[in-house]
Amino acid sequence: MIEIQKETEVITKTILLTAIEKEYQLAIEKLLQAAPTLTVDNVLELSIKLHSELKAKGISTNVHADDMLLFQYGTYNWGGEAGEHFSLNLTRQFSKKNMDMFQLSLTLMFEPVSVKSYNSWSMDFDTLDAWSDHVRTTEGYQVAKTVPLKKYKLAFSKV
Repeated sequence: MIEIQKETEVITKTILLTAIEKEYQLAIEKLLQAAPTLTVDNVLELSIKLHSELKAKGISTNVHADDMLLFQYGTYNWGGEAGEHFSLNLTRQFSKKNMDMFQLSLTLMFEPVSVKSYNSWSMDFDTLDAWSDHVRTTEGYQVAKTVPLKKYKLAFSKV
């Protein structure tokens, strides 16, 4: 069931948590129709937009604690097909009322670069705007703007 309510010029769509990955994938596909590739800029903007517009049923409205964004990056080698790579990740973390936690993670992968790993939670800032302004100033964000994207991965999981 989809509920739509108007909140100060932002239309909020409430969906089941299990449908959140599909909604994000559709938004990414729409973004890729308008732009030739995903960029760190359009992924950050999309993440903030979807955080504001898509609400998950069963998640409380305490945005700082129960529905928050994580920005992280670093150069890693997890083995497998990705090998050594620089990844920049935006994750939306949901905490259900029963304390179950879920994450929807969008990762951009690039050729390896020399950059120190970093992470930042939106809950550590007064507003999403302040958090996103900070994110844009980080070394990894700036590096990601200058290197070509190899691939992206969207994943939803219970943590």
